[in-house]
Amino acid sequence: MTHATATRQNKARGFTLVEVMFALGIFAMAALAAVAATSQHLNNLNYMQDKSLAQYAGANALARISLEYPPENNDTGVETVGGKQWHWRAEVLETQTQDVFYVTIRVYDTANMPTDDSGALVVLSRYLGAN
Repeated sequence: MTHATATRQNKARGFTLVEVMFALGIFAMAALAAVAATSQHLNNLNYMQDKSLAQYAGANALARISLEYPPENNDTGVETVGGKQWHWRAEVLETQTQDVFYVTIRVYDTANMPTDDSGALVVLSRYLGAN
């Protein structure tokens, strides 16, 4: 074995511990960013699902109120949609036209039912008149 061959073999030993630790640190930061992005995406999907189900619950509540003419102000109820209960509250305003009401439905998640009108997941409104 010549001196040049022995020198080449010594140089081809691999990465140093510092280089490996640095590479692992970069990989760990990238993995954390990927996990955080995935978690945020799943939270957004859950929120979109809740908004869609609350929209259906609000539409059901509006249909119920329209069947019980004239509507009552501050009427409340619970709709079960998607295996989940949704509380709703109706606000009824009289309009300038006789026997026509402006009905607003606010739908709340059962776990987050506030005491006032803030925090509604969905707000639906429509005009309701006598048939």
